[in-house]
Amino acid sequence: MNFQSEFNTWLDAALSKNIESSVVAFSFNLGEPWYIEIVGSDRYSEDDSDWACEESFRPDVERLELPESEVGEDWEDVLEAAIRLVSAYLDRPSAGSGILQRAEAVAVGFVDGDLHRVWPR
Repeated sequence: MNFQSEFNTWLDAALSKNIESSVVAFSFNLGEPWYIEIVGSDRYSEDDSDWACEESFRPDVERLELPESEVGEDWEDVLEAAIRLVSAYLDRPSAGSGILQRAEAVAVGFVDGDLHRVWPR
């Protein structure tokens, strides 16, 4: 199984849980050693990235480890790889991608860094 497939399976599981209709935006948080997790928020602001800190949805699936062999060693490479993974997921028809596409925004970023909006494009 390639890593995109592993990511898709993980995200399908995360998004299969009950998500309140009040959740309007999703953030894919990255951290070290390299991992990714998804959270949802009841608010979104293009001008205030702290929206992602106000979690109202956190699935009960474990965060997904990101192997350096797949994402690289530098944080810039990890960020780019994560953006590619999430974007590819958004492009594939699934119940989970539909949930993300209905959100006001989907962003990717390091916990203490800038968020990069990947949806809407």
